[in-house]
Amino acid sequence: MTGPTGVGKTTCAGIVARACGASMCRIGIPNWLPLGAHNRGVKETTTIVAEHVARHERTLLVLDELDKAIDKEGDGSWKSYVRNELFDLLDGRWPAGLNLPEDENFTEISIEKLTEKLQRTVFILGIGTFQSWFDNEKSRRAIGFIDEGHTVTDEISAEYVAGSMARELANRFHSSLIRLPELCSSDYHRIAKEAEDKLPNHMQEAFREEVARRIGNAITCKKGVRFLEEALMAMLMNLPPEPLPPTPDFFQITLGKDLCRL
Repeated sequence: MTGPTGVGKTTCAGIVARACGASMCRIGIPNWLPLGAHNRGVKETTTIVAEHVARHERTLLVLDELDKAIDKEGDGSWKSYVRNELFDLLDGRWPAGLNLPEDENFTEISIEKLTEKLQRTVFILGIGTFQSWFDNEKSRRAIGFIDEGHTVTDEISAEYVAGSMARELANRFHSSLIRLPELCSSDYHRIAKEAEDKLPNHMQEAFREEVARRIGNAITCKKGVRFLEEALMAMLMNLPPEPLPPTPDFFQITLGKDLCRL
């Protein structure tokens, strides 16, 4: 699934998980910790996935920012380890070196049983913006990044996405691609009004003023719904502090039969 930032890719994944009666396990590729890369108190990512699969009847495994699983200058070999673990998961097996924790949650499940669950009860969804394809006019039209009033004439294909990832990795996904379109101007105004209506009455005017100051830039810079976070934070920071309730000059505390004044 692809689409510009702030259009609800992760939200859609959560809706799919609930509709399927599955528990969503969202893993960000940039934060992937390969097996063997021990860090104090931090679990390796594949172990986190295995624990989630073991605990839930069905799992929607969301691989977020999948387009970041490419080598760039300075990355070294880190992402090659990540991709190898992704290959294994997408092929329905656990990477070598996976050791389940020895605690009460895993006493009755073997690696064989866990592998069966991975193959039968886990759906893997890749999500990414694939920004490199949005940076020129042709690809912007293909993906749906167009100005209002235009129509989409070219549909993005798996070839576009595959060009931004290792071919081995891209080929392990289904060829169908879900494309979420960019928000248009009316979308920005609609979601801002919906957010305003959910706020307490004494906050609505201040929020409306922040939205009015920011919405033009948000539309121009394609910020998506994240501009609401900025408006909300600015509104909260600028609200006058509410007066504190009057503080008594002293408290009376009864200790047995004695009264102590503080």
